[in-house]
Amino acid sequence: MQTFRDAARRLRRHAAKIVITGFLALPMVATVLRPSDGSGEQRTLAPAPSTPRSLEQALAWPALAEAWSNDHFGWRTTMVRFYGRLRHDLFGRFPTNQVISGREGRIFLTAHNDHGERYELLVACGWKFDRGAATIEDLNRFDSTVRARGIPAKLLVVPSGPVVYSEELQAWQTERCRPENVPMARLLASPALRPQARERIYFPLAEMRAMRDRVMFFPKNYFHWAGAGAAAVAAMTERHFWGRGEDTAPPIPLVGQVQPSDVHWMFPGIKHDSMVEDPDFKGTTITPCYGPACFPEMQPVMEKLQVVGRYRNSAPGLGPRLVILTDSFGYAGGPMFSRYHREVVHVSTNSLPQLNEAEREQLRKLLFVPGSDDEVLFLYHDATVLSYRIRTDLGMLLP
Repeated sequence: MQTFRDAARRLRRHAAKIVITGFLALPMVATVLRPSDGSGEQRTLAPAPSTPRSLEQALAWPALAEAWSNDHFGWRTTMVRFYGRLRHDLFGRFPTNQVISGREGRIFLTAHNDHGERYELLVACGWKFDRGAATIEDLNRFDSTVRARGIPAKLLVVPSGPVVYSEELQAWQTERCRPENVPMARLLASPALRPQARERIYFPLAEMRAMRDRVMFFPKNYFHWAGAGAAAVAAMTERHFWGRGEDTAPPIPLVGQVQPSDVHWMFPGIKHDSMVEDPDFKGTTITPCYGPACFPEMQPVMEKLQVVGRYRNSAPGLGPRLVILTDSFGYAGGPMFSRYHREVVHVSTNSLPQLNEAEREQLRKLLFVPGSDDEVLFLYHDATVLSYRIRTDLGMLLP
């Protein structure tokens, strides 16, 4: 009996330690019983380390094991979501510097990843912009490259949210984002830009700002544009480059519906809803197709690119096939050009590095057809153009 009492006293004396240790051990138990799959995070989680087969691998093993443990412990996904919600709901802040809240409920994308320089995408406003000469070189090279290849390519540079809605940034940012001083506008006016290159480029900032009270170019909780904005810019682009008016074909109907913001995939647990207008092709002469299956002649290549589409329009009197090469803005932009063309082929270049040279050559044969009446449009948003995207894509598509 005395032994039992002594054990009970020792247990009470160490009860707090036992409870704390047990609580801290729960994630370890959960790791074994139900490991985290990391769902919702936009990165590749650390893999489990393999059995070391050399002294060098043995020395590296502890760090690899720690990285795997940090990425796969039990309840990790739940904790990531909880942290995001707590930071956002209590302080009105997003978990990383990728997104900021502006005024009047608008949000802005300010960085592509959470470990880059803060506000790097405000380069569209001129934030720490020092690539003027390099960007002009890219624009001149774009002209000389497509001219030498006989490709009638044009470049549409879509102004992004911060410059279109600069007044809705935080006050200190608005002061640094004056529409008349944005880099893209200054570069287009530079005497270093060849006149032939300037003729190939369209940057409709003034037009978009003049229309923003009646056209929703960017839903408040989106950093990508949507149907109505893309349709308006497509109409302006067709008129600017090819002289087609909006009487070429009936407009594509738009259907408004509340959708989750495009931040939800960046920050698990945080959701914002926005009214978004999407094209409704029912009852039109347009047959839309989205995804790699739209290109059975080269589906394996398109499966690597993923964001691709093909739109055919049977209405009379339309323009020729339009090939659109884009960054992420092409997802909403590509379909809106199908109003004006008998066929639109849309290919996102975001995943071009995944293709080998043989696959890129196969893609070139689809996109650039010598002697055809095709029209070609490169469509990027301004921050992309100011971040060396043109030289990167030309180097892979037209080396």
